[in-house]
Amino acid sequence: MGIWFKWNMFFTSFLPLWVSIIISDLWNIVVKLNALYTSNTEKKVITVKTVLCTISIESLMILILLICSIISIHAINDIIKTQRSAEFHERGIIKRAKRGNKLTAEFLLAYILPMIAFDYSDIKSILLFLIYFVVLTFLCIRNNNVYTNIYLEFMGYRMYECDIECSTMNGSHIYTDSLVISKNNLTQTIPQEIGYFDFDNYIYIEI
Repeated sequence: MGIWFKWNMFFTSFLPLWVSIIISDLWNIVVKLNALYTSNTEKKVITVKTVLCTISIESLMILILLICSIISIHAINDIIKTQRSAEFHERGIIKRAKRGNKLTAEFLLAYILPMIAFDYSDIKSILLFLIYFVVLTFLCIRNNNVYTNIYLEFMGYRMYECDIECSTMNGSHIYTDSLVISKNNLTQTIPQEIGYFDFDNYIYIEI
């Protein structure tokens, strides 16, 4: 799977963080506007330019996050839809399946909660966050650590730790301790055949 899909998977996995930043910035906008009008004791006309300058950082952050989130969600939906409508699907046989119950919680604690500590109305703090996030993005996409996706969880997908037998050029091969993302309960019927598309030979999305 290409870099574009991996980036969208990675970005949407931080949806709780983006929502937290948007709420925080909206709160700051209300506070700043209230302070601006309260301090206007001389009843001067407050221009649109003054208002925009007061809330420029927060407004820009909200706009960027909304646009990027919409694009990423649309891209993921489009790719999954395209894969489902394809005439030919890769197929594999699930030999063992176990719910990956801890993956999402560990991701939230390890990555999302620490980044809420940044002040997203301060330029210096935003720059520090960008450095941290760019490094994290590089490492996660490079190593295919983009599977813990909060958006897919909301869409009804679940993660399973599986052994899956896939066809190869030399016949077939069982990939142990693979991650399969599926809307179906893969633990109910073992073995079972599924159609999928994959990130690499160890991460699959059932279609």
